[in-house]
Amino acid sequence: MDTSNMPTLSVVIPCLNRARFLVDTIESVLRQDYPHIECIVVDGGSKDGTLEILRSYGDRIRWISEPDGGHADAINKGWKMSRGEVLAWLNADDVYVVPNGVSKAMSYLRKHTNVDVVYGDCGVMEEDGRVTPEIYRPRPWDLAFAVKYCEHIIHQPSSFIRRPILEKINWLDASFVQKKDHELWLRVGLAGIIRYVPEVFAYYRACPGISQRGDEAARSCPQLTKKFFSLPELPKEFRNERFRRRAWSNAHLMGAIWAFPQRNGGHRRLAWKFLCQAFLHDPSNLPYILARFGYLLGPRQFKVMARGLLMKMTLKPRTG
Repeated sequence: MDTSNMPTLSVVIPCLNRARFLVDTIESVLRQDYPHIECIVVDGGSKDGTLEILRSYGDRIRWISEPDGGHADAINKGWKMSRGEVLAWLNADDVYVVPNGVSKAMSYLRKHTNVDVVYGDCGVMEEDGRVTPEIYRPRPWDLAFAVKYCEHIIHQPSSFIRRPILEKINWLDASFVQKKDHELWLRVGLAGIIRYVPEVFAYYRACPGISQRGDEAARSCPQLTKKFFSLPELPKEFRNERFRRRAWSNAHLMGAIWAFPQRNGGHRRLAWKFLCQAFLHDPSNLPYILARFGYLLGPRQFKVMARGLLMKMTLKPRTG
């Protein structure tokens, strides 16, 4: 098979003190059957044996180890030093499906030259590496849905991005600690084409890490919605006041869900604050708020929440 015209994929692995998972992640990149892969590890100055692991790979990978401005900054740094026409990032505890997770995605991009991002399903593995039956099967991309409901849709380990679109929209926003990928997809969705393929490309490892900060994820929901509505030249549908109110309401609703005590350690006061804001931004969204948030509560808590929100129905909605 002639592989000379196949684009190079550059996979960036941001890393900080994840030595116990790092080998699995790197090996999942190097063991792919796709012939043109560049693996770059961007380490933030680990002290746990990570450097010894990186040195052991010789010239099979590229790597740097130095202080950075956070997760997004490390990924951007790796992408900018890469040579690939297609870019991806794999957190230092996740893995690709071996041996053909990458080749399935790259095959789609080769056949659909107008597509800027392709993403697939994402499996789940335990902290010890055991694969679970659970599979994240996202819906096909819909920008209006993603904005209106503050839904993530795309699972980052299973996403592959053409370099030109990232250069066009200016990479990841390093001001986001959480949901930087969510914010990125909204900007890509405005400027390019995103498509879903119902194939498992990667596995997400369910273990403590940056993604488990429920308070940070909660605050990022309205933050990314605010940024989206501040972007210049938004299409007409996103400038509709009713659409904006509903989007603001659901951004705070999703923030409340992320902050709720049953998730990621729990931030009860923040969850209640965001839940009230969800109602105040759009009182007509109350049935959806109750349905979406209510499943997290027991019957008694649900009644208390509903009564509290109903008492606010005489207040005027806030604007974002």
